[in-house]
Amino acid sequence: MAAPKNYKGVPMPSFFNPEGMKLFSEMEFEDDDVVMVSFVKAGTTWVNKIIHCLLRMDEQGKMEAIPGDLGASGQIYPEWLPEKVPEDPEWAGVGPGGLMGKICFADLVAQPRPRLFSTHLPGKLLPESLARRGRVVYVLRNPKDCLNSLHYFRGAAKDDWLGNEHGPGSLARFMSGVNAYGSFFDHVASTAEFIDNKCADRALTVYFEDLKLDIHGGIKQLAEFLKVPLTPDKLDAVYRATTFDAMSGGSAGKGVSQLLLRKGICGDWVSAPLSKAHWAQIDLAFEEKLGHIPIAWPLRPWLQPPPPAEALVEADDVPKARAAIHNLPCFCCLTYCVGLIEAPGGSKKKS
Repeated sequence: MAAPKNYKGVPMPSFFNPEGMKLFSEMEFEDDDVVMVSFVKAGTTWVNKIIHCLLRMDEQGKMEAIPGDLGASGQIYPEWLPEKVPEDPEWAGVGPGGLMGKICFADLVAQPRPRLFSTHLPGKLLPESLARRGRVVYVLRNPKDCLNSLHYFRGAAKDDWLGNEHGPGSLARFMSGVNAYGSFFDHVASTAEFIDNKCADRALTVYFEDLKLDIHGGIKQLAEFLKVPLTPDKLDAVYRATTFDAMSGGSAGKGVSQLLLRKGICGDWVSAPLSKAHWAQIDLAFEEKLGHIPIAWPLRPWLQPPPPAEALVEADDVPKARAAIHNLPCFCCLTYCVGLIEAPGGSKKKS
């Protein structure tokens, strides 16, 4: 259903709290702070867990319980937090069913350094002080998989894919941007602008699909960006703690796995009961709104149906696996994206 709240033109979920939003907007960051930004259902829980492990594990891959380490129980959205813990004994806590606990904004600020903040806010709503200090990790995922995951979030949508007496349907809501945190396309455009203009040298864009193709390489990339040591033991420990089986089994945090984790795969959008014409709406919107934005370009190949199973080589042969998926034409023009996808035969063609 459409988001019930709105903040400065951006739809917000029922858990949104203007108190936390105001405090987050006015917050002054430290140089070692990490702000992870993502659109809804883009891999937030997974990447948040990887970053938390990298920040908290020692070189042997062990993680001791640290007082005040809120991230150990999963991501905490600052824009959902109250300024103070309500005195009402009936208050369940922050988030659905009190998932994030009975905490307030000051608890998030007081977490051990380096601090980790996770948010779904688009770039235009990010704190201005991020332009001066702190580090940004932006998580991106194929919008078709975001839509597919959103449809099944907390159970299949009541208005189904194409609408009924309960509403316009998941596809129409996704395209119109009335869901919580607004339009996927606006989110990417706004966040790309914020990064390019204010913190390009302190930002890293992480792609859900690339992590699935090469999780070890992705962990190494994040460790290098965060400037944290990564021994073989720590790398193995981070990997084991962040597999889908481990996270769905509880490593993601109490209650998080049941609510926020579904399949954790790429290309599941093809299983949705939508026609080529329906999916073409996303292809066209992608090109119209994001076709000129470089950080969106690596998502283009994933807008295509996955290659047949026989084309996906063994997982340990990463270059071939990447090539099997990236050597696909853009849906919009049936040519190959310049600088991103190598056409058959090795030549690169403009789209």
